[in-house]
Amino acid sequence: MKENRKGVGFFLKVIFKSLTFSSARVSVIFISVALGSAITAAFINTYLDIEFKMNRELKAYGANFIITGKENSYIKVDDYSNAISKIDKNSLLGSSPYLYGIARLSLGNSVVAGVDFVQMKMTKPFLEIRDGSYINVDFDERNALVGVDLAKRMELEVGSEIDIVNSEDNKNGAKVRIKGIISTGEAEDNILFISMPLAQKILQKEGYVNFGEVVALGNFDELSLLGEEISNEKLSAKPLARISRSEGLILDKIKLLMALVAFTVLIITSMCVNTTLSSIIFSRVKEIALLRALGASKNSIATLFGAETLIITLTASLVGAFGGFLLSQILGAVIFGSGIDFRFLSVFAAILVSLVSAACASYYPIKKSLNVEVANILRGE
Repeated sequence: MKENRKGVGFFLKVIFKSLTFSSARVSVIFISVALGSAITAAFINTYLDIEFKMNRELKAYGANFIITGKENSYIKVDDYSNAISKIDKNSLLGSSPYLYGIARLSLGNSVVAGVDFVQMKMTKPFLEIRDGSYINVDFDERNALVGVDLAKRMELEVGSEIDIVNSEDNKNGAKVRIKGIISTGEAEDNILFISMPLAQKILQKEGYVNFGEVVALGNFDELSLLGEEISNEKLSAKPLARISRSEGLILDKIKLLMALVAFTVLIITSMCVNTTLSSIIFSRVKEIALLRALGASKNSIATLFGAETLIITLTASLVGAFGGFLLSQILGAVIFGSGIDFRFLSVFAAILVSLVSAACASYYPIKKSLNVEVANILRGE
């Protein structure tokens, strides 16, 4: 028992002296492994959080889900509200119904759209206010927004008052004031936007909308399942494939890029560990030869160097793994403007990857050092 304790004590003493004797080179290995571990942990933390973060970021493209009527071009407001209520509140970022119609304005007919102004900000985040200001309440029946092309054609400016009359019966009408001139570069540039209640009254479509646009979290497959759940004999719900599929492709490419960067960093780290370990081990060839001459087996010497490598790698990877979480916070703040959730999986993965890469990097130098000719080394050859 005492002999075993002495053997363990001698073993640990040799390791300690070895690490302190080669402190400069050990520091290089430590820093290399710690950096590799930090980057691995940071990328894993970010990778596991990126889908949720990017889903929110990509909603800047606007609506990715649409609800339309089946029987005709109109949906009852109650049916639309019931459909929206089936979407998880944590996934629903915004929804806006639309009611379109032709109305007579001061200088001719034009397309008029009834909207939910507050929610339209979410479904059309790319909408630009060219002049004036946006309408921030849904019940404002006195003000309107006009597309930039329609404003030019009708000679409308911010503050202009305009009469809107039902083009079919010339009876239902209202007077509104232009509060803002907007532009999207698309069809909205030729439309006059008014509040939903006012549009329903003028177009004589109380209780109806044409369709609804929704901004919801989820990939294309998840939104497709949601659409099947919401759809019924009165309405149809489905994801906008162009937007939803694009989000999935962007996410896949970003994840692949992160994996390639992490893999490249690990290769560089392994090469650095390999080079430094080779230098350390080959500088200790005489020590190895002396230990062999004193009766130490190859396995004992391999265990000695393996233990040294394990201590350095394990300590460095632990420091790097937790440092990687801090790095992921920086990445989250710079890229997404928010923090990244901590996951213990990133610590275990970073330590495991660091240990495996260090083991692979140290295998060849240790193996080569054990095959030296003891007699030649002791003679100084």
